[in-house]
Amino acid sequence: MPAPGSIRKLRRAKSIVISLGLAVCSLTAVAPAEQVRTVVPRATLNYLSIPVAEVKGFFRDQGLENQTIVIPGSTAIAALVSGNVDYSGAGGSGMRAALRGAPIKAVMFQTEKVTWYLLAAPDIRKISDLKGKKIAVGTIGDTQDTLITMLVEREGVSGRDITRIAMPSRNTTNTILSLKSGAFSAAVVNADESLLGEKEGLRTLAFIGDLFPYPFQGLSPPTKPLPSDRATSSAG
Repeated sequence: MPAPGSIRKLRRAKSIVISLGLAVCSLTAVAPAEQVRTVVPRATLNYLSIPVAEVKGFFRDQGLENQTIVIPGSTAIAALVSGNVDYSGAGGSGMRAALRGAPIKAVMFQTEKVTWYLLAAPDIRKISDLKGKKIAVGTIGDTQDTLITMLVEREGVSGRDITRIAMPSRNTTNTILSLKSGAFSAAVVNADESLLGEKEGLRTLAFIGDLFPYPFQGLSPPTKPLPSDRATSSAG
């Protein structure tokens, strides 16, 4: 039978081991991820970086769990200002809102120019042919709307001589079908949509990014912490 002194030593050793184990567990415990919501204007390749960041675990590495929501540009900014989302990928709409006094700032832009193309019906051979025609954009007053007006005016067509149609929820399929059916004569599209459209007999008239450098695909949080004290407060 062990001596009383040996029993006491074993008990002390056991107590130390248990204490160390509890300390290690407390140090390695993972805090619950902070929920953030990021809104983008459309679910397109322009915003591929966000799902890539999710898959690669970049949000997780920062203790965040991101939810991506698709909302058109101007509506997205309203959601950002009201606190319903934490970040907006509608950089152009965000900066225009900031110039009008909205409490928004830009923390990054992914490209130095827009990556849109102007895709047109087969009978439209040049931009000046769009006089009196309909052109599909995201929403009236957004970056697409602003730049398409500048583009046609550079080619001698007044902005009043085209009709811009707001189609915030359109996808590649209905854009191409609408162009082929004559529902509108041109549309602002992404590079992949331009290539697919050309395969369907449509015509790419211009790369809108050639207009001038225009920071694009920005990420904007509010300038002040949200009342809900979500992760946006750390960016404020």
